Amino acid sequence: MEQIVDVLLSRLSQKGLSPEEVPWLIRDVLNAVCGAGDPAVDVVNRRLAILGWNEEILDGVTFDLIVYLAEERGENRAEYRTIWVK
Repeated sequence: MEQIVDVLLSRLSQKGLSPEEVPWLIRDVLNAVCGAGDPAVDVVNRRLAILGWNEEILDGVTFDLIVYLAEERGENRAEYRTIWVK
């Protein structure tokens, strides 16, 4: 799982995020997904843009990595309201 976290951090770093911003983005992504069924990445990006994130902050792979890590922590989509940090 640590390799997946490293890949995620690398991808977000390439998009200009600092390590301090990553937990905030992940929290916002999971909150955007909560109760939305299975939203597409563009829907999540629009929701993130409303919160002030870059409109194209997520790509499909980065989004899938975040969801995968949350689910590995035993959270399901209905529980994504909680703040998720490594």
